[in-house]
Amino acid sequence: MRPAVVRRARRLAGRVLRRLQGGPAAAHGEKPQSFYDDAFEHVESYHVHYTRSEYYAVWTVVIDRIRRAGSKRVLDIGCGPGQFAHALFDARLVEAYHGVDLSRVGVERAQRTVPAFTFEHCDIFASRAIETQRYDTLVTTEFLEHVERELDVLERVPAGTRVIATVPNFPYVSHVRHFDDVDAVRARYGRFFEGLTVDPIRKTERGNILFLMEGVRAG
Repeated sequence: MRPAVVRRARRLAGRVLRRLQGGPAAAHGEKPQSFYDDAFEHVESYHVHYTRSEYYAVWTVVIDRIRRAGSKRVLDIGCGPGQFAHALFDARLVEAYHGVDLSRVGVERAQRTVPAFTFEHCDIFASRAIETQRYDTLVTTEFLEHVERELDVLERVPAGTRVIATVPNFPYVSHVRHFDDVDAVRARYGRFFEGLTVDPIRKTERGNILFLMEGVRAG
């Protein structure tokens, strides 16, 4: 590739990364499809093997929870470019997986990465995937904190469904909320679940934490 083309690509990636990280002009809050398309297209961390992702530690715990529960059919809301799906596929635990995401770029990359799984480009608030897909476990990492009406999504999950989800303790340009501690997570989501557990998992050396929730949707 010509040096000038490489420089332009690097400048574009830098602009996207600064936008994602909340540069001077970035407003925090819910973001449109184009925001995530840009991220999944240009940010290198979304292109690496799942074992090199900063989320790998969390994904291994999620997969272990799926193993312990004996889950066989997974619906993943906010599947992104398919790195978690790839890790789950390699674990050889489930019979079926369906991932949905607002980003067309993310879904197309995910389908190329894990052709044995199914993926759907959609707005979950308009989609009927929650109601029509067959699944015993719903996984949603990197979703609940990104949308204003996440409680509406949880309301739609059928009673008896196992839910494994994460929410953060840190702000970000595309976050609409974050949580100070386990009690704050329970206060917002506890009413939806039976047997809810909330475990903090350290994400970075800076002290960023992801709270891992697991429970069964209450009837």
